Amino acid sequence: MSGTAFQTAAEARPPALHVDPAPREPFVLKDVWSRSGSKYRIRSIVLLSVNVLLFAGVGTFAFWLRSGVVFAPSLEGYWEQIARTFQFGRRTSVTLGSLLLEPINVQQVEMQIWVAGLLMAALISIPILVSILYRFWSSLPFIAIVGLLAVMPWLAITLLGSCVIASVRPFRSRVRFMSALFGLVPAVVYLILAWRGTADLVAGDIDPVDRIKFVAPWVLAIVASTAVFAIVLLIAKVVDYRPGATTPLLALMFGLPVGLFEFHVGRDELYYRLLESMSRAYFLDVDTSLDIEKAMEEMWERRPLRSRDPRSIEATAGRQWLFGLSADVGSFRSLLTRNQAELAYRCDWFRKYFPDSRYALHVLYLKARALDLRIDPGEFRRTKWIRFYDDFPGPASRESWRMLAEHGGETPLAALAELRLAQLDARAGEVDRALERLSRAATRLQPAQPGPESAPEEARSTLELPVERLRMEVEWLRRLLTDNDDPLYGFAPLTGPRKPAADPWFGLLDLDPRDERLGENLQRLRDAYPNGKLDDNLRLEEAKGTYLLPSRIERLEACLRDAPEGDAAPEALFRLAVACRDLGQRDRSAAAFAELMARFPDTFWAARAAESRRLDPRNSAAERQRSTGW
Repeated sequence: MSGTAFQTAAEARPPALHVDPAPREPFVLKDVWSRSGSKYRIRSIVLLSVNVLLFAGVGTFAFWLRSGVVFAPSLEGYWEQIARTFQFGRRTSVTLGSLLLEPINVQQVEMQIWVAGLLMAALISIPILVSILYRFWSSLPFIAIVGLLAVMPWLAITLLGSCVIASVRPFRSRVRFMSALFGLVPAVVYLILAWRGTADLVAGDIDPVDRIKFVAPWVLAIVASTAVFAIVLLIAKVVDYRPGATTPLLALMFGLPVGLFEFHVGRDELYYRLLESMSRAYFLDVDTSLDIEKAMEEMWERRPLRSRDPRSIEATAGRQWLFGLSADVGSFRSLLTRNQAELAYRCDWFRKYFPDSRYALHVLYLKARALDLRIDPGEFRRTKWIRFYDDFPGPASRESWRMLAEHGGETPLAALAELRLAQLDARAGEVDRALERLSRAATRLQPAQPGPESAPEEARSTLELPVERLRMEVEWLRRLLTDNDDPLYGFAPLTGPRKPAADPWFGLLDLDPRDERLGENLQRLRDAYPNGKLDDNLRLEEAKGTYLLPSRIERLEACLRDAPEGDAAPEALFRLAVACRDLGQRDRSAAAFAELMARFPDTFWAARAAESRRLDPRNSAAERQRSTGW
């Protein structure tokens, strides 16, 4: 057939029909709810409920690590604490930085880095994974747990955005792992901001090299979250998104930080640090000048005559504060008593439930010190500061000091306990027993030697015992007891008379050095025991209690002039040198120091004088070199 014939046949053939391709179904990501069978729905709901319960345990553990409280909503002022997190510039205990700083500081307990990092990884990764595998609405209970049980509202808000990005159109990706990583971005920004806030708090307190300890938990949280994403999503794909892919790993993410904390940190660590924080918060020095100004304003507004002298109003407000500080029924005294009782109760609770803790001795110290704390009214009169002191022990703390002395080994804590017991024994007239205790205290206050009975270094350092001041107190009391057995009066001027009805009924050791009636009581002792061996010490105590420096210097010089060889002379020379230095009389101060080191070279006060001159930044280089060489 010719080509023309082929062409004619082709033209005669009917045209082929055009068939459109079948329409494509929209792409749908498969998840746990994709199966419509009732058994799958029931299993999904049950396993999701199990996940919520496990995650509630994670949130509860996160808050417990920061507060020692198991169930956050049961805490008094719970909603106020959450509200304070949204008030910028205010310090609050529910910030993320508190997880690293208090009550357990990661600088002191490095294992807490792992605990905090893995805990944060669980709090971040699980809600994002649930939003991907169970859809966005299923993640809302998990986000609520972060905000309300873990008490991290800003993290909860961040996770809300993360879950939206990871699971809601148009943000989500077809690649689930990429969706999880996109959802992790807001959490990373949150952790960076949290790290910057923590770094600002500790920048001036730690070595720059140690700052990495405050970065490591957040780096670990990001890395661990990424690993959890990869593992869970891979398991979910292998099982074709059947329910239950997250439950085993969630249990592991919950158990791992809890196990690390339980076996490598310990609950006693948390509760002890909480006791320390409570002790600092309850007995913190307070500047009341602003409150007094507010009280003066209120009094001024209430007066019918505005022309009243403001100075009288200031005096009245000051008297009201002072009455509250000094009166037995005053508000400040009552608050102090309540705080002492609460701290003592919590210390007893700790010793009951953690009897073998390495912090048992330190808890005894916290309790004994709290029971001995008093408010200094003289300091308030002078500076309007409420200050506490603890160097005048009372009978209530004796049992705690006794237990600490018996079980404290060769530690400074045991030395402090022996000193406090010696003070109490001396007041009771048990001079020999007091001297024995002072001898043991002096031995234990020597430079520490390593041994099995030494206290843990991290625990001892947080207490910050003033070892040098304790040595001074030991030396002061030992000198009084050994040098003042009066042939006529015995120890009565020092420890009080044996007869309760005698006048005065007290001795020098019964007098609180900060009592505002100290001068009057010292004069009563001098009148009751004229020309006694203790007279120079009584005059020295009068001089030490004088606030104005010129008057103090005058009394110290009179004491040295009247009793140049008395047992109080070394301390009087030291106090004179320090007072002259504080007044700016450098030559008189140097002369007093030199006389002290020349006349009494073997005394504790001579050693203190050499150390004081060496550390004085105002000394010249040559003078500092001479004092150091001596």
